[in-house]
Amino acid sequence: MAEYQNIFTRVAIHGPAYQGVPLPRGSWRAGKGWMSYWLSRIGDAQVGPVYLGWTGVTSLLFGFAAFEIIGLNMWASVHWNVLQFIRQLPWLALEPPPPSYGLSFPPLAQGGWWLLAGLCLTISVILWWVRTSPGPSRRRSGCSSCSVSSGRC
Repeated sequence: MAEYQNIFTRVAIHGPAYQGVPLPRGSWRAGKGWMSYWLSRIGDAQVGPVYLGWTGVTSLLFGFAAFEIIGLNMWASVHWNVLQFIRQLPWLALEPPPPSYGLSFPPLAQGGWWLLAGLCLTISVILWWVRTSPGPSRRRSGCSSCSVSSGRC
């Protein structure tokens, strides 16, 4: 018998895990994918498999380095006291260098860490953008005399 369905009807779909699009030779995916009951309540239940590539892995490494630089400097500013770190976390900061240094690189304790954290975070964001943006071959815009109907330039 037919059942009434609308956007508010809760339906959790569980099927075989989708392994994703075919990858070029030499590429690999991590994991086989699994289903999450709680994610199925709000949308797609499948988690994984994960493919990052070299830009994704490098982006995560630079992002982790920026996070560590910021976090460890904030923790050092309260003399490595965990309770003070938690209590003062909303007011802790990694300060930029003073204007007296101009364009020269300041000592690490006087703003150098701020510059390194910013550089790592910028590299991380740019690499993630490169990872997610389609390249010229996927956009079919690699040359000016490209014949889209033939699929080659």
